[in-house]
This record gives sequence, structure tokens and C-alpha cells, in this order.
Amino acid sequence: MTFRPAPLRAAAALAVVFIAARVIYRILFNGAGIGEPVLLDLPATRLPAPYSHVVLLGPVTGPGLWAAVLSALPIAGMFLGFGLLNAFVDVARGFVHLARRGPMQGVGRMLVVAWAALPALSDAVTSVRLAFRLRGEKFGPRALVPILEHTLEHAGRVAAALELRGFGSRAEHRSKNDDDGPLLVRDAQFRIGDAQVNVPGFTPPSGSITVITGPTGSGKSTILRGIAGLLSHVDGGEVSGTVSVAGMDRAATPPRDTARVVGVVLQNPRAAFATTKVRDEISLALELRGVPSTAAKARVLEVADRIGVAALLDRNVSTLSAGEATLVAIAAAVVENPALLLVDEPLADLDTKARGHVIAVLHALARDAGVCVIVAEHRAEALTPVADSWWTIDHDALIPTAGAPGAAPPPSAPIQARQIPSLPADLAPVLTAANLAVHRKGTPVVRDASLTLHRGEVVALVGPNGAGKSSLLVALALGEGGGIGRSGESGGVVTTFDGGRVALVPDASDDLFTRDTVAGELRAAERRLARRKNSRQLAPGFAESHLARLRGAVTIPIGHEHPRDLSAGERRILAIALQTMDKPEVLLIDEPTRGLDPAARTAVASALKAAADAGAAVLIATHDHDFAHGLNARILPMRDGVAPSALEDKSPEPAPAVATAPPATPLLIPVPTPIEAPTFITSTKKPHHIRLPRGVELAVLAAANILALGAFCWPLLAAALPSDAAAALPYAALAIAPIAAVAVVVSLDGSVRSAHTVALLGVLAAVGSAVRVASTGVGGVEAVFILLILAGRAFGARFGMLLGAATIALSSALWGGIGPWTPFQIFACAWVGAGAGLLPRRVRGRAELWMLCGYGAVASYLFGLLTNLWFWPFAVGAGTGISYEPGAPLATNLSSFLLYSLVTSTAGWDTLRAVTTIIGIVVVGRAILAAFRRVKPVFSAGRQATQAQITQAKDRLQLKV
Repeated sequence: MTFRPAPLRAAAALAVVFIAARVIYRILFNGAGIGEPVLLDLPATRLPAPYSHVVLLGPVTGPGLWAAVLSALPIAGMFLGFGLLNAFVDVARGFVHLARRGPMQGVGRMLVVAWAALPALSDAVTSVRLAFRLRGEKFGPRALVPILEHTLEHAGRVAAALELRGFGSRAEHRSKNDDDGPLLVRDAQFRIGDAQVNVPGFTPPSGSITVITGPTGSGKSTILRGIAGLLSHVDGGEVSGTVSVAGMDRAATPPRDTARVVGVVLQNPRAAFATTKVRDEISLALELRGVPSTAAKARVLEVADRIGVAALLDRNVSTLSAGEATLVAIAAAVVENPALLLVDEPLADLDTKARGHVIAVLHALARDAGVCVIVAEHRAEALTPVADSWWTIDHDALIPTAGAPGAAPPPSAPIQARQIPSLPADLAPVLTAANLAVHRKGTPVVRDASLTLHRGEVVALVGPNGAGKSSLLVALALGEGGGIGRSGESGGVVTTFDGGRVALVPDASDDLFTRDTVAGELRAAERRLARRKNSRQLAPGFAESHLARLRGAVTIPIGHEHPRDLSAGERRILAIALQTMDKPEVLLIDEPTRGLDPAARTAVASALKAAADAGAAVLIATHDHDFAHGLNARILPMRDGVAPSALEDKSPEPAPAVATAPPATPLLIPVPTPIEAPTFITSTKKPHHIRLPRGVELAVLAAANILALGAFCWPLLAAALPSDAAAALPYAALAIAPIAAVAVVVSLDGSVRSAHTVALLGVLAAVGSAVRVASTGVGGVEAVFILLILAGRAFGARFGMLLGAATIALSSALWGGIGPWTPFQIFACAWVGAGAGLLPRRVRGRAELWMLCGYGAVASYLFGLLTNLWFWPFAVGAGTGISYEPGAPLATNLSSFLLYSLVTSTAGWDTLRAVTTIIGIVVVGRAILAAFRRVKPVFSAGRQATQAQITQAKDRLQLKV
């Protein structure tokens, strides 16, 4: 049991505030004139009707103040009690247990995803904040758009990961063998949008490694996602022809129903983790299928030991390096001993050592466990010694080849040392760094960095993962110009000459995009440049012509295409163009070739050469030695945080590391038939999911919401009840609210059976929780209304209700604020989200935003009234002019409540909430709605998918006001 002091401290502060509020109410309304001595003799003033029973101020005495303090102690003690409970209870583990069993598994899994998304959200904020600094923009409301885009992409990856692990599967596992082997593809077509890849025949055998190559955007990932089932069942694409996985028709069988025979490792696995711990990530597929805890733990230990990640089991997934994350993703994919393993670009982010380890693991999986391994990879030459067959995409068709296209000579052949340029003697230096040191959270990541960059040269910073290359680039980019030295982040000096600007294209270059069209990005860049140039008028099309010079022969759509919808190479070139619009003296690029095929690498190389030819000093951080030598770059080595020296690295590029010998023990225990279930799970019982019939679900929802509304309004309803019943009503309301909340969640749990819904809800709940905790106000809810209203509008009333409830649950667990008030907050926020989903659907464009603004204002005031109403008698206590009076007429209690709400909330916090919501919707509403509608789930059934995509396209166009 872990003690967290923060909830207890927050509860103590809340208790003190509550006691002080009680004293203030007692003084303000009717005074505190019990006994003697009189401390303050304030003049009493009676209000006019209908508030004639209320007297403002009056004499204040010591006993009166003490009586007010004593009256507040029971509720203050309740705050402290729940604070102590929250300090000892690990709510996050409770989410995990809720996801494993019981009637709320879907909601529980969504909360687990939300908790796991919090570190990713923090990383997104940090990355976008850096991107804004690099662009020279203030980190303001506009930053919400790239942060949201970042998190929505994370949601899509998590959704795919959950689907591929078997989330929501109701199919029985097929244990029979199939004569066609693990995969049979014949006369097939994989289509999504306007892209199409034809596969005449593709039947890789068990125990083999098959490598698929091809240009960026040619369809390698499309083929893998089609085989995995994501293309036709998640992405909105279509698969035709014969595609059979372990004897099952791919078009008719969703990925969740083939999870036990197909393992998949997607691109950038760190962005697809759905849990917080490595151990939980590896066991996720077993957990979703209800494998007993003992058997699951034993299997996780076995797989982790044989893959080589046993030492990482207790690590948080957010702390993993790129190589470690890839190995953990492979372990999670093979934990159920699949017959087929699909791996999408596993070597893209890795240094030579990590590549060798991953290749050795894949080799052993095929050789020792008989797994059919299919790898899509640009850096395919490293797989030459272990690959059994090679395929490439040529003219939209997958065809076999004799080997890796354009592969380097095998490791046994001697590698010729390349000619390295000497230090330029005739070029002026534009940047120097002397003894620069960088620390992150107290840990040194760069030590004693000293380097000099010259005008017009290209320099390559090379070194293994974790050497500190990215940190050094950031430190250099954030220096000041004008020849003024600046202390580094932890020490040293960075100096630029001739007033030159240092521009950085970070590894996460997509975060530089803040508009929803390429044309919008170029116009925004022109406006920023005009401001920097003292409002000098730029020639029409200046940004487009600059982009054209950099892109060379590459065609980049310049119109209403979303920047994030471009190919990887096009996005990188666009980012370079945005950062070089004002011709910086120094251009820094982090990993310029990540995920790019040879053609795209050539295009990026041309853009960098064009920048150097224009006079900029270009410094790249890369693992791609061939790319660096192709640029005739000066090489600066970096290792273990030690900075590059001024000398070039004249050693040849290391040969690709491959598995030349099997590990001491096999990675997986071979099974007689790859499709056959392992013996350790034969007694597994399938998890039972409760799904209420539609009519019953609606009845339960209606009844629970009516009961909840009654619980909110109990002070006004008590006037209609006998005195004995009225005395018990407060306690009944406190009991009814959580019961009604559970009833709503159970009835809506059936709506959370889709992996896409789970991931989207989870990630947006994390966003809402972060906004709620960071914002201020009664209940801590102001800015979060913007998210709830826009999400409810985009995804519907059910989604809005679930998102409101999940946001309160997660944020309460995050700061330790769970208590009797939580069910009331859950309903209030759930109703805000659901109401937005019930607004007229046909309203679009500018009218839609005005409608949402009006709804936001109304919802803000109603939210304040409801949350005040149920707590009003507890907040004020007895003995004041605005106290709740049991048995008093309804008009008297209602007037007292309205005065209390006006003074404490409506005139202040509620108005602030309404204004905040309106401004937020006006500023970011259009862009956020467009982002939501881009990721709105589509269906796989041909016409439905097409119609959904057309509808989304219309939504985006109508929002471009």
C-alpha cells in the first residue's frame, strides 16, 4: 500500500476553506450574534420581498463565530476522511480490476486507457510547446489543435492495438489446422480511398521471414493492415479477392476474432501502448480473453525472459527507449504464440545495436517457434542474412524479387571507407558552442559539448539511441542571436554570428503544423514572416514558391489537404519549408530520414542541399550513415551524452547487425501446430459481458437520470413530503446519486465494446481531466466544457455522456478528490456532453458554432445551479438568512437558494465559465470539430464506408468558414 500525501493535503485545504466559508455565511446573512462579547457591531439590513426573511449583517460575537466553526466540523471531517482514504487507495489499480471482470469491463478498460494516456498527453504538450517556440509563436489557444491532433493519433493507434489483442471478441477460438497455412492471399486487392494495391499471389510458409519493400506511400502498411484486418474493419478500407488467415476469411472476420493467430507490431509501438506498465502491456491479450491470473503471469515471465525484456517488466512504458519499446511490442504480439507475425518498420527508430537485437529476435521466432514473420521495412538491407523471401510493390502490385532492392553488400564483403570532407577553411562560422551541458530532471544528457558550424556546410551528428543528440539540437536551437553568448540549459555558451536565426525541425515535425490545410499553413507562415520583416509586403505566392524550390521534383498537394494526411516525406519537406521561410543562418534537423523510402530520402536530401546552397549551415542528427555520406556531410560522433569533438569520424559505417547465431535458449516453445491453442489456457472461461436489450437500456437510462435529477433537487422536493420523510431525504439523495451513476454506466457499457470507442473515450477523458485539473472554478470545471460540448456534438449524445462521466472519474482519481460529491459531478458533466449531442444535426458552418456558443452559455449556468442546489443546505448550515429550512414553503427555500447561488456562483464563477466556453468555441471550435470528424469511426461495409467518408469530407468543408 502506497501513501500519497497530495489527496490528504488537498482535503485539509478544502476543509479549512469550508470552515471559513461557514463563518463568512454566518456573518454576512443574519450576523453571528449569539451571546457575548460583541466583537463587531455591524448594522443589520433587511432585504425587500421576496427576500424579506433575509437580514444582511448584524452583531458578531465570539460564541457566534465558535458556533459557526463547530457546525462546519462534521462536513470538514468528512473531507479529511475521504482525503485519507484517497491517500491510501490506488484508484488506478481499481480501474485495472474493473476492466478484468464484472458488468463494467468496457468502461473499466476505457479508464485504464485514459490513465495510460496521461503521460502521452504530457509528452504531447511538451512537444507542441517546443514546436511553438521553434516557430516563434506564443503557446496559446491555437496550441490546443496540434495537441489534440497528437492525442487523436494516439487514440487511433491504441484502438488498433486493442482490436488486434482481441478486445470485444465473442468468437470461439479455432483449434483445427488449415492446409492453406498461416496466410493465403490470391487475386486480392487492398483499397482505401483512392489508393489500391493488387496482390496476385502471396503465401509465405510457416517458419520463414518475408520482407516487403517499396516507396513511401506505395502501400506496404496498407497490405499489412489488410492482412491484420484493420484496413477493412477499422480504417474504412476494403479487401476483395481471397485473403485467408489461418483458414478464416479476412473480409468476414474482424481482427479481434483472429487475435490468437495473428500478432501485429505497428509503426511507432510506443504510441500504441494501452497500459502504463510493461508487464500489463504484455499480458493485455491474455487479460482481455480472461486467462487466469496465475497462468497469465507465468506466460508473461516466460515470454519476457525469452524475448529479452524480463528486466523491463516493472518499468513504465513511457520510459522505454525506441529499441526497448519495439521488443516489448513484439513480446506482447507473440504472448499467445501466434502462427503469423506482422511487423511494420521495426528498424526505423533504432541504432545499429538495437537493430541487431530486434533482427535476432525475429530470426529466432521464425526458426525456433515456426512463426511466419512478415516485415515491411525501408532499411531492408539489414535483414538480408535472415530473410527467406523478398517482395516489393511496383506499379501498385506486390511482386516477388530476387533480393533487397538496392541493398548494401552483405556483411561478409569489405566495406570501403568513404571520403570525408575536411573542415572548411574559407567559410565563416555562424554558430559555436563551448562546453555546453544539458540536464533533464537532474540527469545529464549532454556533457561538455563544443562544436562550430560554418556557412553552407552540412554536418551530421551520429551516435546510438540515448546519446543526447536531440537534446543537443534543442539546446542549440533555443540560443539567442545577435552575437550574444547565452548560457546553455545547464552550462556552457552558445553563440551565433551576424544576427543569424537558428531553426530546428524536430523529430516530431508534425507538431509544427497548426492549421488544418497545407494552404493554411503556408498563409500562416507568410503572415509570421511579414511580422518579422516589419510588415514588409511579400510577393504573392512567396511561401508556395519557397516550398517549390525545396521540394524539387516532388509534387506536394497545396490546397485543402490536411498536413498530417501527406506522406512522411512530404510532411518532412513541408516542415523544412516552414522553418526556412525566413532563410535562417543555421538549420537543425532531427532524424530527417525516419520512415522514408529511398525516393523520399532523395527528396529530403535535395531540400537540405538547397538550404545549404542558400548559405545556411545544416546540422542533422541521424542513424542513417548512408544518407549523411550522400550529403558529403562532416561527421561528428556522439556517445553516452559526451559531446562531439571538432574532429571528423573517418571510420566506415558499421555493417548491419544481424543474428548470426541462435540464442542460448529458443524464444518460444515450439508447438506441433501453430494454430493450436497452447495447453496452459485450455481451461480458460470466456469473459462474460452484460449487454442489456435496447429497450431495457433506454428505460434504465431514463429512470437513472430522473432519479439523479431528483437527488440534485432534494431541497426543493422536501417541501412536498411529510416532516419525517423530509428529514431523511438528504441521506436518501446521497445514496441515490451513486446508485443512479452505476446504473447509467452499466447500461451504457454496451456502447463501449468497440476498440475505437474505448481508445477515443480514454484519450479524450485524459485530455479533459488534464484541462479540469489545470483550470479553476467551482468544481474545477470551466475550460473542460469546451471539450465536452465539441466532442458530444461530433460523436453523439451517448459519447458525450460517457466522456463527461469518465472525465470526472479520472480527474477525481488523479488529484484524490473522490467523495460523496463525485456522482453529482459525474451527472452534471455527463448531461453537458449529452446535451450537445442532442442539438439539431443539420446545422453546420458558422451557424453551428453560434449554436454551440449559446448552448455553452446555457449549460454553464444550469451546471452551476444544479451543483449548488444539492449542496446548498450542507454548505450554508443552519442559522443564516439563506439556510435551508425543513418544512418551509417551497417559495421560501427557492428564494433562499437563488440568493445563495447568485452571490456565491451565478454572478461570478458561472459567468466566468460561460464566457470561457464561448471564447474557447469561437477560437478553436472549428478546428477541433474538424479534427474530431477526421477520426470519427467509419464502417467497413463498402457503401457505408464511402458514405461516411463523404459525410466527413462535407463536414470539414462546411467548417472552413
